[in-house]
Amino acid sequence: MFKILDTNKDVNDIYTMKIIAPRVAKSIKPGQFVILRIDEKGERNPFPIADYDVKEETVTIVFRKNGELSTEQLAGLKAGDSILDLVGPIGQASLLFSENINDLKNKNILFVTDDLSAARVYPAMSWLYKNNVESDALIAFDTYKDIVFKERIEAVANKVYVLTKDGSEGIKGTVSNSLEGILQGEKKYDIVVAIGLTELMREVSVITKEYNIKTIVSLTTLMLDGIGMCGGCRLTIGGNVKFACQDGPEFDGHLVDFEEVKRRENLYSSYEAKLKYRQKHGNCNHSENEVTIGLEEENHE
Repeated sequence: MFKILDTNKDVNDIYTMKIIAPRVAKSIKPGQFVILRIDEKGERNPFPIADYDVKEETVTIVFRKNGELSTEQLAGLKAGDSILDLVGPIGQASLLFSENINDLKNKNILFVTDDLSAARVYPAMSWLYKNNVESDALIAFDTYKDIVFKERIEAVANKVYVLTKDGSEGIKGTVSNSLEGILQGEKKYDIVVAIGLTELMREVSVITKEYNIKTIVSLTTLMLDGIGMCGGCRLTIGGNVKFACQDGPEFDGHLVDFEEVKRRENLYSSYEAKLKYRQKHGNCNHSENEVTIGLEEENHE
């Protein structure tokens, strides 16, 4: 069992939950995710890691209560309660890890994100900050009431562009127009990291390709087992078959077939569709010996 240290409700049914998971916290790298299961009857659901603390031995996830049973149950938990399973870290570290840290110090890096995904760019930005690498961020929301993780991002960013569709805070407009304006400015970016809705990542990748800027995206399609056995997260990257849960979740945005990503998302867009897929393929539960190297599962109270 994994005890919940703290949980808070933010705006628009968004919850931040801090879970005690010592071994997982020590192994996590930005870009990876975990899979949670509330109880024996619960589904295995993937959650991006919003933060982690080795000293505190905790992992933090952020989620929206969206009507699905799993998020409804999670939202009902409080500090002191426990969940049955927390498996991770799963997936590969951010593609930024493949870069030499000294080389990154000489590059201009821009993160682009929207809505709840603002929490997902924080681990990589924090890691860069701790290694004395500067990065900027463009964070987009519908209105000022939807803004989350802004303060945390500002604490580790060199510059933050806040965008709202209605202009209630920061820049008014769309991500596409704002990004074009930023890229046409004096500062020339070498790397853009786009994490958010599929349409946002597609738009960003189209724009950055015109400027020949290396672009990283994070794909969060349906994931069940976390080790690629169910095939639910199978994707085509540069003409090659990849599994988001094992080969990703980060990929070169200019090589992603976003039409395929969208089709797969639409296929499993409803709770009923996901349930049907799980019933057909199972929950892909594996014993500890079947879990691949680097995948940790612990029982902690």
